[in-house]
Amino acid sequence: MKAEIITIGDEILIGQIVDTNSAWLGQQLMPLGWEIGRITSISDTRDEIVAAIEDASKRADLILMTGGLGPTNDDVTKSTVADYYNSSLVFHQETYDNIERIFNHLNRTVSEVNRQQAFIPDQCEPLQNKFGTAPGMWFERKDHILVCMPGVPYEMKSIMREGVLPRLEHKRSDVLEYKTIVVSGMPESIISEKIAEVEANLPAGIKIAYLPNFHIVRLRITGRGTNRETVMQGIDETIEKITAIVGEHIIANDDLTIQEIVGILLTENKQTVSLAESCTGGYTAHLLTQISGSSAYFPGSVVTYSYDNKTEVLGVEPDLLWSEGAVSQKVVEKMARSVRQINQTNYGVAISGIAGPGGGTKDKPVGTVWMAVCNKDRVYSKLYNLRGDRIQNIQRSAALALELLRRMINGLI
Repeated sequence: MKAEIITIGDEILIGQIVDTNSAWLGQQLMPLGWEIGRITSISDTRDEIVAAIEDASKRADLILMTGGLGPTNDDVTKSTVADYYNSSLVFHQETYDNIERIFNHLNRTVSEVNRQQAFIPDQCEPLQNKFGTAPGMWFERKDHILVCMPGVPYEMKSIMREGVLPRLEHKRSDVLEYKTIVVSGMPESIISEKIAEVEANLPAGIKIAYLPNFHIVRLRITGRGTNRETVMQGIDETIEKITAIVGEHIIANDDLTIQEIVGILLTENKQTVSLAESCTGGYTAHLLTQISGSSAYFPGSVVTYSYDNKTEVLGVEPDLLWSEGAVSQKVVEKMARSVRQINQTNYGVAISGIAGPGGGTKDKPVGTVWMAVCNKDRVYSKLYNLRGDRIQNIQRSAALALELLRRMINGLI
C-alpha cells in the first residue's frame, strides 16, 4: 500500500529546522508494509495545503501530514483541512479536558486562543495528544486516509504510537521486511561490480539499496510479498550470496553505526578506550556517548587544541610540536599513548588535522588528518587526505578513527 508524507512549515523550507519527522515516520511505516512514494514540504498556506492533499490523494492510500496545528494565526492546517472535507469545527470536550490538564500542570489558565484548539472538524476522529494542546485528526475516505498531526516531534510520535500505528497494522496487506549488512573498506561502486550477478538474479520482490556513509556502506536488502516466510527466505539467500563475495569486508550483520559496532566489541571483550582529539573537537567522544551504557567502556577523553594544551595535558614535548607540527605522525602517536596511560584504558585514540576552511599549507592542505590508535603493546598511525568542508572533515575523521579502533580490537592492524 502506498503512503506519502507532507510536512508543513516555512521553518523547514528555509532551513531553520531540519525535518526529522519524515525520517522517523518512514522507519515506522516500512515494517508495516507501507511503501512511501513521496515526501513533500510545503508552506503553511491554504493553497499549498489543498494542492498537496489533492496531489497526494491521487497516488497514496495513506497521507501523513505534520505541522501547522498550533494556536497562532499562521497555523491554518486545521481550518483548511476542515473546509477541504466540507467539515464544521465543533467543540470536543475530551480535547478541551486534555488542554486544561496541561495548563493546570503549568499553573496557568487556558486562554481563549488555546480553547479554540478544542474545536475539531466533525468529519474527523480526533487523536489524543498527551504532550500538547493540538490533537491529531484522522480523516478516512474511500480512496485514502489523511492523518494530521502536530509538527513537534515528541507530540507527533506519541500520537503515531498510540493512535495511528495500531490502526495501520490492521490495514496492512503485503509483507515488507528488510535486513542490513555493513561493509567497510570497499566503495559502493566496487561492491556493485562484485555483486552484479547477484543483483541481476534477485528473487521476486527483493531489492538491494546502497547507503554509503564516509568509509562504510550499508547494504539494505528489502523483500516484499504476501508470505513472510517466503520473503525472509529471499532476503537470507541474497545475503548469503553477497557474503560469499565480500564477506571479509562485512563488519556487521545489522543496521549498526560504527560507534555501535565499536561499543559492542569493547563490551564483549570487557575493554576500554579513551580519546585525545584536536581537530574533531570532541565529536568522536560525542559519537561514543550517544550509545546507552557507553560509560562501561569509555571513561573519558581530552580535547587538546593548542600547542600549550597538548604539552600541559598530554605531555607532548614542545620541541616535537615545533619541529613536526601538531598534525604529524609523531605527535598523534604521543597523544594516543598519553591519553591511554592517563585514563588507564586498553586503547588510546588520537586525532589531529586541519579541518578548514583555513589553516592549510602547501605541505599540509586542508583535509590533512593524522590518526593513531594504540594498546599497551603497539601504536598504529595513518595519514588521511580528506576532501570536504569543515563539518564533513570533522565527521569523517571521527568515523575513520573509530574504524581504526575497530580494526585494532579485532587484531587487523
